[in-house]
Amino acid sequence: MKKIGYLTIPIIFQTFFTLILSQQNTNQNLNTNQQAGTIFTGTGSNIYYGVNLVPFGPDVGDLEVAPGFLTSGQTIDLHMFFPFYGGLYNYTTISVNGYLSFTTVLDQGPTINVGPDSTDWPRVQDPAMIAPWLCKQQITQDVIPGLKAGVFFRLLLRQSLFGQQSGSNLNENTQFRTSSFFSQSANEACRNLPGSYVRCDEDSDEFLNYMQRQIQSGVAGGNTFRPDGALVVTWYNTGSAISGRSDLDSGQLATYQAIWLSDSAARLSYVVLNYDKLGFDADDFRQNSRSGRCRALFNGGNHTGLVEVDPTQAYKNSPKVLAQRSGVPHIVRGRYMFRVDDVVRPAGCSNKTGGTYPMLIYPNIINMLGEITIDINAMCLDRKTSYILMIERRQIATCVVLNAAIARCTLPKIYDWGTKTLYFQPQTGNVNDDKAFVGYAYFVPPTLDPMRLDIGYIYKWFKNPIQETVMPISWYPRNFTNPDINIWTSDVNLNDENLYSTTLGLYVIGYKEAADENLKKFNPQHRVLCRLTTYSNRADRDYSYLPQEETININQVQEWYLTDWERNNLLYSFRFGYLKLAPVTGTEQFGREPKLLSGLVSAPISLHWLWSPENQAYGMTSYSREQVEERKEFVIEKATQMCHDWYDEDGALTNFIKDTETNHSCPCIESQAKLDIGRFMPHPRCSQEFRDITCTEMIGSENCYMSAQNVYASYMGKDDRKYNKRTNRYETTYGQVCCYDQQGFLMQTPYQPVVRVIEDIFYNPGFPNRAYEFGSNPYLGQFEVPGLSVFHHDLMPYYLCCKFAKFRCQMFYWRRPSSACQAYQPPAVGRGIGGGSWYTLDNQKFIFNEPGVFNLLYIPKTETSPEVKIQVRTERYPNRKVDWSLLGHYLTQADLVQPTNVTVITGIAMEASGTDRVVVTARGDTRRFRYRTNIFVKNILRYFDHMKLQRFEGVLVYVNNVVRGIPDIYIVLEEAEIGVRIKESYSLDIDRLSMFQESMGMLDIEVSVPPRYGVSPDGREVLTQALRDIYNIPTVSGLLRPFPEQTSTSFYSDITINEVNSDMYRSQIINNYKIPGTGGTRDQQNIVGTVNRLAPTDNLFTSSRDEDSKFEVFPEVSMKNTPIYKVAPKYETGVNRFTPMTGTNLQQLIQNCIDMTSNFIINQQPLASALTYSYGRKFCPDNPEAIISECGDNIPCRFDWAMFNSRIIGLNSEEGWENFVNDRIEVVRAYNSCGAINIEYPEYMTKTPSFGSGYLQGDTIKFDCDQTHWIKGESEYKCSLVVDYEDPSRYRYEWNKGGQPWCRPKEKDNYLQWLTAIFSSLAIILAICGVFLICWCYKKKRQSQYEKEVEYGKSDTGTITPPYKEKGKKNDGFDTGADDINLTDIPSRSGSPYGGYRGGEIRSRIGRVPSVNGGKFRPQPEILGYNTSV
Repeated sequence: MKKIGYLTIPIIFQTFFTLILSQQNTNQNLNTNQQAGTIFTGTGSNIYYGVNLVPFGPDVGDLEVAPGFLTSGQTIDLHMFFPFYGGLYNYTTISVNGYLSFTTVLDQGPTINVGPDSTDWPRVQDPAMIAPWLCKQQITQDVIPGLKAGVFFRLLLRQSLFGQQSGSNLNENTQFRTSSFFSQSANEACRNLPGSYVRCDEDSDEFLNYMQRQIQSGVAGGNTFRPDGALVVTWYNTGSAISGRSDLDSGQLATYQAIWLSDSAARLSYVVLNYDKLGFDADDFRQNSRSGRCRALFNGGNHTGLVEVDPTQAYKNSPKVLAQRSGVPHIVRGRYMFRVDDVVRPAGCSNKTGGTYPMLIYPNIINMLGEITIDINAMCLDRKTSYILMIERRQIATCVVLNAAIARCTLPKIYDWGTKTLYFQPQTGNVNDDKAFVGYAYFVPPTLDPMRLDIGYIYKWFKNPIQETVMPISWYPRNFTNPDINIWTSDVNLNDENLYSTTLGLYVIGYKEAADENLKKFNPQHRVLCRLTTYSNRADRDYSYLPQEETININQVQEWYLTDWERNNLLYSFRFGYLKLAPVTGTEQFGREPKLLSGLVSAPISLHWLWSPENQAYGMTSYSREQVEERKEFVIEKATQMCHDWYDEDGALTNFIKDTETNHSCPCIESQAKLDIGRFMPHPRCSQEFRDITCTEMIGSENCYMSAQNVYASYMGKDDRKYNKRTNRYETTYGQVCCYDQQGFLMQTPYQPVVRVIEDIFYNPGFPNRAYEFGSNPYLGQFEVPGLSVFHHDLMPYYLCCKFAKFRCQMFYWRRPSSACQAYQPPAVGRGIGGGSWYTLDNQKFIFNEPGVFNLLYIPKTETSPEVKIQVRTERYPNRKVDWSLLGHYLTQADLVQPTNVTVITGIAMEASGTDRVVVTARGDTRRFRYRTNIFVKNILRYFDHMKLQRFEGVLVYVNNVVRGIPDIYIVLEEAEIGVRIKESYSLDIDRLSMFQESMGMLDIEVSVPPRYGVSPDGREVLTQALRDIYNIPTVSGLLRPFPEQTSTSFYSDITINEVNSDMYRSQIINNYKIPGTGGTRDQQNIVGTVNRLAPTDNLFTSSRDEDSKFEVFPEVSMKNTPIYKVAPKYETGVNRFTPMTGTNLQQLIQNCIDMTSNFIINQQPLASALTYSYGRKFCPDNPEAIISECGDNIPCRFDWAMFNSRIIGLNSEEGWENFVNDRIEVVRAYNSCGAINIEYPEYMTKTPSFGSGYLQGDTIKFDCDQTHWIKGESEYKCSLVVDYEDPSRYRYEWNKGGQPWCRPKEKDNYLQWLTAIFSSLAIILAICGVFLICWCYKKKRQSQYEKEVEYGKSDTGTITPPYKEKGKKNDGFDTGADDINLTDIPSRSGSPYGGYRGGEIRSRIGRVPSVNGGKFRPQPEILGYNTSV
């Protein structure tokens, strides 16, 4: 009999499924002529169950809730974790009162009250529950013939959860194989689970597949969900709690179901509610409906939030309409679907026309290139009506009706990045009183789109040649539908495989920013270049959730859309492009560019693999080695040409380096970049901080950072009249990128060609971008398209010049030189950590505890800076010594949360002029399993599972997802350049801490303020009011700068015990920065003082701006407004009031506790033992001696360890505090930079040290050459201080002067040396000969002159007498008739050296010997005689 029973159940189950499927196929419950929102009667052919119920009862394996547990509820084990409203549950309690709860339910009185508006939690319970029909009910105890009633439940699990081999249960008809882990079969392993209500066989698999198809038919994005477990609970013929026999006889009975579905990873969870009949709507009799009104709702518990199933006026008047209406009217009446894993989101359609019913959109992350389709759940649709989707400040998208619950809209290109509000409504608008439904979608650039077409490892497409000619591609087939199917005439069955059977084409689209002659502008241009191949979209059932994987042969092109001339010319104007997968239409004409339908696009890729010599045509399947080499050389040639073209093109544009270096110079060391979170952020693709190092432009860097906003520039013209002192800064299209080496120093582009010794050198510095990677508002024109503009202007030229071309990388770096931090000034950084330990912006350190909301930072608005408001919420931390298992025994609900006298940060809110408001809070207890924090923007809860970086209006938010739960959040106010880093529980990996089920629930805050606000990081200088007025600098004040007019001299000192809750700090902060009305019932003094006179007093957590107020009805707003550690009123008064722990009391407490454990005299006093135990149990931390030994003199560690009674919190506070102090010392230090040395000729040159710092003061660099070359020019440089001696107050930092270093080959140098020697010798010889020639010529010239002056006569050879005649003279010795004169004394001739000489009567005969001293005559020695004639 046992075997027969096991065989009978599957047969009956299969019969029921046949009936259900036939009911769906006949579509008996939909009158196409009815308008949306009218009553659905629904009559089916199911003879066993209601038309909208799934099989239930003992026949299909259900158990019935035992009569003794009907009211209080029967708790069952779910055997896997089901997520619900942020919690994670592996159990539930089923009650006859129409709910599945997860805690004790207070059910006294006629009404069961739940939710933030109906309960006084934590004084009384606010239970988390799924309540399809919440009110007092009963299962009649009278034996009424023919009336069956009860509460039934069963749990269905997929066989693959119990060792079944992977994929074996995908096909229902396959034969089940033996488990690869266990000896018994999978269904036997399931039956070994305790509880006969659990099923995991082929019937359970089929039921889960059936529910999967139901979800896909009614929920936008339901095709991404594959359930692995389902809990089915059926309330069958329940009656009102106080109804009598006559009431039951008159049909006042209710039958309804709740089906809770989840996947094995506990990521997605859906609830399907089926209402067969609702015969009463209150816990009353005779249908009075006066007390105990029945409600259908989802409650998160502990004031997390509440969601009504149908928040309409008709439901409010009579909840019984739930059985008449439907959220999926095209399937059946009385059925409603909800996604419940985190905040509950309604799926299907609704008749709520108030305009604030949240619209469900899939996908809600949309590529900015558009031309894709999205599915929408909003209002219930009528096929006769046309619907439109308006995108905020953008175009209108056309929509078609798939069925009554889902509309599909085709989006155009949306050049934007960030969240856009979507409005969905009929084109008739308000004619039918249909208000627009509001939803949100996030538009992203293709470089960051998580939903993009998967084409494998992206950077394989950027290699030359591409190593693999066959590349992978994958997509989800259910993202495409057959364009030839007419969906305008009738409802579409989304489970029909023919709907998805179509041919897909893979197209190559080129992108460039070129001149548009019609608009006379440069704008983005997309051109379909070719179609590579086509694929058949697989429509099998398995591919409803599995991806289709194919390959791409990049050596084959199926069809070109370019002419031969365009292929040889126009093709090379597209530096890059992307792939698009779209359905092929029958209207395409061969060779003509088609109009593509909506599809999926890939990330940007290089198009060089489409370049080919004219003799190589695309169409072959393989290429020879020679052809591959020929194509490689052709790519090198074309890349070189395109690199030169870019170099000339970029050189004709504005020199943007002056703006990036002047206004956004890189931090000098990496520590500065880490803490300067207001101006710089880790690079999303090139940062180990985010564990994402997929980029190849900057391989070799330890970490890369980029500007967190567009570079802001200011007026740089003439300053004769001080124009720029009150000039607003303006946003440019530029961006800065800084990369750091292993030692934390900047990598410099001039050194890259020097140290490049291999082709793929691991030294690639960051470089500024002409087009900011995140785009520029309004994301439309040249340099402004996010992701695409930066590829066109910056990244693709890098590949062309540095990767594809040879020896052209230096050209690229000439146009994109890296920053050398010469204009960088460090920020002021402050932090709040643990139990109220604060390190202020101006270097003050203290511990401050007080519950309430405080102005953390306030900067008033000026002409040149926006107003900035940042507030924090601090709460009393609960006493973790309280044992929750004592609830109901020794503790009441109010005693579960007992506050301590230490406060922690639980939330932070911020906004600036013109920005969205951002609120970050820690999640409450038992809610920190998947997400540890909430991030609200404009009152909407934002998720960062797929998009780690999101931009909003004037705000950038990004998260570090290395640790699960999003515990590390960065927020940047872009124009103000103020950054905030938020860590939940020190960003610890709680999964590794076995003693913690979830994180601690506290926030650490770190704030960075740029120097333009005049805050001195060391606190030694304070700007006077006169200087503030001159330079228009606002005053920064708040909890992070409590004394803005005072200086600090404790730069190198730490917190002392006297600064723990000191009255000096407490009075200043409470009186000036606390928001009135916050912090419990404690009275607050009147706000006085000049610091607070302009500070805001509105609470950013509970208030809303006008444009955000309409979203306050969303359920997640409760998590933003409500404190997470709310306590009962009795803990806010009397002895339980908050009393701050001072330093003296802390020391005394620790010493008392140490004495209790080590001083045996105290322990030996019997009368004091009871009091000692009571004191130690209530106040003392565990192991108090370890506080002194492990914390040392670190006050934050001592304080947190003692107050939290947690060694982990204390040690992490110490580590976080010490690390911040050390980093801050490095950050605020002024580093002097000379900039990098620009090397003009890097060939064969080496640098010592190779990768070392080469820009800071004191750095020395030596350049040398390899063994085949000699170094020329100046080879050693040192960065030094140079003082202006005329004005010693003026100085600069620069390298020593010298010639440009360069290398010469040794052979050439030797050859030149020999030539130098030879030519030098020849030059010397020629010089000597030249001198001789000159002398000889001079001699000849003098001789010639002398011959002209003296005329010699003819004389006998050997005579020593003067010549006979001398011009102009008379020789008496030779004249006739002069004998009488010869005997007389005559004077010497004037030309004689002895002129005027008187020799007596003897006349001197002196021969004339020419003198070598220039024409004078020298006397002839010892020649005497008479003057006689012969």
